[in-house]
Amino acid sequence: MSLELVDQLLHYGSIALQVFGATSILGIIGFLTAYYAFPPNLSIEEVKDKARHNFESRLVIKNIGKLPAFNIVTDISTMNFVIGGINMTNMNATDCGAPITKLASGEKTDIAAVPHVGMPVGSSLKSCDYNLKLKYEFRLPFYKTIMERNWYIELRNSGDEFTWQVSMR
Repeated sequence: MSLELVDQLLHYGSIALQVFGATSILGIIGFLTAYYAFPPNLSIEEVKDKARHNFESRLVIKNIGKLPAFNIVTDISTMNFVIGGINMTNMNATDCGAPITKLASGEKTDIAAVPHVGMPVGSSLKSCDYNLKLKYEFRLPFYKTIMERNWYIELRNSGDEFTWQVSMR
């Protein structure tokens, strides 16, 4: 960097501090740092299989970001599943269910592996696949935005055994 450029930068920087004040400049820098470096980041940590029936499995959601996520809701799209004689294709559900009000940094919660579908206890799916979208609010003082994360969830059966395949989109 040339000496003249450094002098101009210091001159205009001191004028900005005089006009706007140091606290305003530091507030803007702090806001941008929080927005880009510390936002909430939701991930699917694991799949809990509570019983031998795949319908009772749960997806464990964890906030691996530094700031909390608010009002988390699940959307599903293009859900295809077969259970018994029922064959459902291209089912969609948007903003259904009660939202998770707050998930702090490092905190976990779980949701049904087959959200927004009601079946009797002990049911097992023959096949299931869908796109899962978690929408949540990122809040800073005087600022709020909606963020989202997408996954593709697929059930894989093999005889009496099953596994849930989770991949990011």
